[in-house]
Amino acid sequence: MTKNGNEKLRRYIAFDPLHVEEFKRKTLGSGSIGGKAKGFLFSKILLEKKEDEILTNVVIPPSYFVATSVYEDFMEKNRIYRILEETPDDLEGIQAAIMGGDFPDYVNDFLKNVISVMDYPLAIRSSSMLEDSVKYSFAGKYFTTFIPNNGDEKQRLHQITYAIKQVYASTFGINAVVYRKKHGLAEEKMAVIIQQLFGKQRGDGFYPEIAGVGFSQNYRRFTERIRKEDGVVRMVFGLGTRSTNRGYARTFSLTNLELRPEGNNVQEIAKYSQETFDMLNLKTGNLESYNINERLDLIPYHRNFNKLCSLFSAHENVIKDIPPVITSLGPGEKLIFTFDRFPSYKPRFFKLMKFLFSVLEDAMGIAVDVEWAYEPEDPKFALIQVRPLSSKEEYRKVRIPEGIKKEEIILAGDRMLTNGMVQGVRFLVYVDHDEFHASPDKYAIAREVGRVNEALAGERYILVGPGRWGSSNPMQGVPVNYNEICNCGVLVEVGIQRKNFTPELSYGTHFFADLELDGILYMPVFDNIKTNIINFDWFSNAPRKATGHRAVWIYEGEFDVYLDGDNMKGVIVKK
Repeated sequence: MTKNGNEKLRRYIAFDPLHVEEFKRKTLGSGSIGGKAKGFLFSKILLEKKEDEILTNVVIPPSYFVATSVYEDFMEKNRIYRILEETPDDLEGIQAAIMGGDFPDYVNDFLKNVISVMDYPLAIRSSSMLEDSVKYSFAGKYFTTFIPNNGDEKQRLHQITYAIKQVYASTFGINAVVYRKKHGLAEEKMAVIIQQLFGKQRGDGFYPEIAGVGFSQNYRRFTERIRKEDGVVRMVFGLGTRSTNRGYARTFSLTNLELRPEGNNVQEIAKYSQETFDMLNLKTGNLESYNINERLDLIPYHRNFNKLCSLFSAHENVIKDIPPVITSLGPGEKLIFTFDRFPSYKPRFFKLMKFLFSVLEDAMGIAVDVEWAYEPEDPKFALIQVRPLSSKEEYRKVRIPEGIKKEEIILAGDRMLTNGMVQGVRFLVYVDHDEFHASPDKYAIAREVGRVNEALAGERYILVGPGRWGSSNPMQGVPVNYNEICNCGVLVEVGIQRKNFTPELSYGTHFFADLELDGILYMPVFDNIKTNIINFDWFSNAPRKATGHRAVWIYEGEFDVYLDGDNMKGVIVKK
């Protein structure tokens, strides 16, 4: 980072939104309104000063803030601090006490005023004191929820207070507690953002047509044809919740909008295209997920639906444009969100993303991560969140040593690599893909991985398994939580085509944010790519130690890991 970049970063770190009168008036309490609010409001000030035509349709959703002093008052009033002192490890008990707690009258009075002004659906977002800092993101560790904000005053007040308590309770979620412990972080305090939920009512649901995340630097490229500094966008239909987990989304590299991580194979595109989307159900008040093929009734609400969605025919093995009117689907047909026609439909969107990346990165002195939502037909673009994007990428250039023998190589890959090296690793933990595929209880395998992870704390071991680590769908990979893999130093996802286990190259998710900031090296390896290596003979015949589940094995020895992200080559060798 340049000297000028360091100065800008220091100015951003020193920025306190509560010193700005406009934001102070919309804040209850004192102390801090957290890292998420800081990035959001810093960008608001910055963009309002820019007189550029490209920003004409950019909106910053109206927001109110509940500062950390309110959290402290709530914890004190409901004697949560005493519970923390007496039973600090009883996380479920602590969370239950929070959910059963009551707010002081001054908080209820403030929230009544808020809902009298904000008479539309709301996003209630965490913004803790430690969250979204330059060094620690806490991506996905704390809670964000959505409320319809409908009914009479009593009902609406209940919705918003219940949601805030959910955010408070997430401070003591297992993943958040483990994350803080791993990084030696001090006591946490939670602030909350009350933000207009950007989107429209469509039928019984409320959601934006398109939402997603964007990164001003693409540290995990899926091909050498992509320039790191051009950035990357991850896009979904519906609420942006789908863009930050390990579900399917469309990834656009701003270097070349035509390139796809899955290539040009029709079946691969169909497999990795989004079908399931999220929306806020205004009747139930719940965040709900639907497959678009089961909600054809929503299509008339999207005038340019054919610019987002395509029709896949398994019988013809072809992806084609959808007809003007869809009332039913034929045998072997399904709708998939390819977004293939989106770049020609809305080229201005990508120009805007490039502009935002440039302006925000320059002002903050560091790469940035943004969350956004978009209504192309209006058109309106909402900037929902801005955070620093920290990475050790620039500080660990690696070249793979010459003279490594082929028989020494256990694994080799050439996709989604950063630069990194670890030598002399003592343990490699392996989840056998055949056993995992055959197991009727894949969650039991995930729990066993968690027990091994805890036993190997401090070892920075190598973790190898089929498909996508942390997948919400156990048919696509081992459904572990963050706390069950947090001690590993190298994570490998093995693609087994015949078992339908394939890593999804999903840079931009919370999963990869954890890898970046925890310094965990990552490499996907595919059994159907000739340049990749999976030494199945070694995994079958090398001495290994059994664990509490027949699918999970431990290998002990001396392993070296070399990832050359610049040249897109990575190897793991057994010395």
